[in-house]
Amino acid sequence: MSELVSIIIPVYQTPIQTLHDCVKSLQQQRGDDFRVEAVIVFDGKPAFDTTSILTWATASMNVHAEIIEHAGVSAARNAGLRSASGQWAMFVDADDALAENAVENLLKFALQRQCDIVMGAYRSVLGADAETHHYLNENKVFEGSECDKFCEDMLRPQRGIALAWGKLYRMSVLRSIQGFNESLSLGEDAEFAFRACVVARRIGYVDAMAYEYRRNAQSAVRTFRTDYVRRTVKGIEALQDTVRQMEPADTREAYMQCLDDYALFHLTIIMINYLFNPQAPWGRKERKTRYRQTLNLPVFQEPLLRYRGGRFPITRRVALLSMKWHRYDISAAIAWARHRQFGDGTIKPTNE
Repeated sequence: MSELVSIIIPVYQTPIQTLHDCVKSLQQQRGDDFRVEAVIVFDGKPAFDTTSILTWATASMNVHAEIIEHAGVSAARNAGLRSASGQWAMFVDADDALAENAVENLLKFALQRQCDIVMGAYRSVLGADAETHHYLNENKVFEGSECDKFCEDMLRPQRGIALAWGKLYRMSVLRSIQGFNESLSLGEDAEFAFRACVVARRIGYVDAMAYEYRRNAQSAVRTFRTDYVRRTVKGIEALQDTVRQMEPADTREAYMQCLDDYALFHLTIIMINYLFNPQAPWGRKERKTRYRQTLNLPVFQEPLLRYRGGRFPITRRVALLSMKWHRYDISAAIAWARHRQFGDGTIKPTNE
């Protein structure tokens, strides 16, 4: 029996050529045992005339397009899930692309090994620079206690696998967790992927390229926003709530320890993109106040108290230890050096 894979593409003010390039990578997914369904969801009014989109359908790919009121990427993905007809689902951002043979490689492994979720390797591209990310150097199936270890790694950002994209999901798993948490606007991918993997009976990894992540220097992760701390904390707290409901207690405790790494990783991003952003609209006194207030938030304060060094690259370790001991000047020096290195001094504050 032929399998149908629904590939959900949320679109927000994406130029038509960029979206078309993305869809072309879906058109190139061909196999004897599957068909592809492109589910394109516009999050708000499209940036172009959409009448040509249905002509992108091919003999091996159906196209469904819809427009929802602007409500964020999670709402768009959930709308796509509701409209999807496939037994399997994938997510692709409108400015990214699937790798060649991604669907065939992931689906074949899922069917042969009876997996609920299968993840592949991915390529991260920024301009002319590209970096490949391989979770392992071999194919592997995780089940039982090994699934727990995989889920623990999802809470370690340095492993780079807490992502909604780059994975093939059995649709019944996504229905069971009721899709994405629409109240989150940062960390929604990690929270969603973690919940999905926690309920999966078997998780597979295929050491073949599945996705091309085309990085944007002005993405939500890098752009200064005045509500950045609040949104980050909300995402961490959502993960904590999920973990607190888990049984048995020893599994829950192991996940909570991994959440320390997750919170600390995002604290260093806050340090760079918020507290010491060169264009932040406050002076030294106000900056020091916000520095102290952020470090005293329980979601960061408690992991910092438990942190003894290690587990991160040396620069991040020094940054974390400087914040653990409230060494403002050291934290500032690290942040300013990073901004000079990457030329981020032109970022503007925003409330959007």
